Amino acid sequence: MGWRGGWVMSLLVVGVGCGGALPEELTEAELAQEPTSAPEVTAEGLCLPTAAGTQRVKRILPPSELGIPRFAMGPGSFVDFQGTLHFAVNDEDGRRGLWRSTGTDAGTTEVKGFPATAGTWTPLLSQLTATPAQLFFQAPDATHGAELWVSNGTTAGTRMVKDLTPGVEDSYLTHLTAAGSTLVFFKETYDATASATRYELWRSDGTDAGTVRVRDFGTGVDVSYLDAKQGNALQFFVRELQGATSLWRTDGTSAGTFQLKRLDAGPDTYPNDVRPTGAQTLFKLDEPSGLQELWKTDGTAGGTVRLASFGSTRGMRVLGALGTYAYVTTTSYSTQYMVIYRVPLTGGNPEPVVTLPNDYASQGEAFPYIDAVSQVPGGKKLYFAVAIGSNGPAPRDTQLWVTNGTAGGTTLLRRPLSLSDEYSSPVYAAADNLVFFSAYQVTDGIEPWVSNGTVAGTRRLKDIAAPAQGGSSYPREFFRLGSRVYFSAYDDTLNAQLWSTQLSNACVAPEDAQ
Repeated sequence: MGWRGGWVMSLLVVGVGCGGALPEELTEAELAQEPTSAPEVTAEGLCLPTAAGTQRVKRILPPSELGIPRFAMGPGSFVDFQGTLHFAVNDEDGRRGLWRSTGTDAGTTEVKGFPATAGTWTPLLSQLTATPAQLFFQAPDATHGAELWVSNGTTAGTRMVKDLTPGVEDSYLTHLTAAGSTLVFFKETYDATASATRYELWRSDGTDAGTVRVRDFGTGVDVSYLDAKQGNALQFFVRELQGATSLWRTDGTSAGTFQLKRLDAGPDTYPNDVRPTGAQTLFKLDEPSGLQELWKTDGTAGGTVRLASFGSTRGMRVLGALGTYAYVTTTSYSTQYMVIYRVPLTGGNPEPVVTLPNDYASQGEAFPYIDAVSQVPGGKKLYFAVAIGSNGPAPRDTQLWVTNGTAGGTTLLRRPLSLSDEYSSPVYAAADNLVFFSAYQVTDGIEPWVSNGTVAGTRRLKDIAAPAQGGSSYPREFFRLGSRVYFSAYDDTLNAQLWSTQLSNACVAPEDAQ
């Protein structure tokens, strides 16, 4: 949801764009007959990586005291800083560390360690954000609490930027975003007098003097946790309490911080599904009436427009954009079928592309929903995970799909993924023809998988976890840098460690095909 508060809303398709109503009287089978033409594929063609080329990079963490693999944190917050992987390590005992890796054991080293300040409750080292010359992050120390830090990639060049909340009290920083060589971020502080959160927009050049407040939004608004970066600007959503919701942008300067467009005049309106795609960002706006609006923005007031409106008999989710179309799903509350629609980015009515099957639609509560979406920048395929709900916390089924925007190019690649309500399968497109995810097999548990976008080219990447560990490595945070894809996985060290797999366009015979 777009704000930190909770709410309940119902969704359905009513009118669309500026034109007429959607053809809701059509059956799902009829909707599936929409003819489309397939877009061309991208130039990059990578081979399926091999089990032999998938190895632990380094043993960083000691055996887990908790001993529950699906809860192991492991390395994370991966970022590319000056061509080298940098990441956070947060140990169970409260120790924190900024690390870097070249993909080898010897080349994986700690840049800066942070002792535990409050035992296992020590704030995390998090939010790694790279500008061309500096790496910003939030980290705790005993004197200042959790504050903003910066690094040039060396131990000597890693230091606290500014004690934004003087003393040992932590600062709560959000939306860390690189705007060129400048970092922009929000500082959120609870104001006891107003019994509300104060939102302040800041910028930093990595120095104490150059870390200044740009704008105080006060306590009369909420700033959504959702945002998007376009060019060297941060786009974010501001909702006046009991008032309008607006889209804002900032480049870190006072003059460059302004409201792009008022999106809605009424209260209780929420942004969702913010998906940057190329030179524009798609997002959904949920109205208290149940109306759901698909919007696009190119970072200008004139380029921020509503593309379509959907009403309350169906739930709408945004997938992304392919070519000249935005793609969304709508799921009927009565039939429990999900339909992919395309919406012209230049304006016009949504058009149905294909209906996804639901084997459980007539078996009680089995509402399909989008669990994850991934698309390589500029790619011509969308990879997405669909979960089929149940009357309990865990889903009935989980599926990985790919679409190129056509009915014939929409394919179920693998089922099930994770069936746990405590671990959701990541989906990460490393290239247009290469997606990493996790999936479950009775013999192997939940392990890393890979696909080239075809059923025949979808297989387990490697069986990492030993049977004694429960048979699952619970991989997390796939991240491509150069010719490697990094991730964390729970392995025979009895904790989650840094792993990588080698990418290549020189293909060899397949191995371990599943």
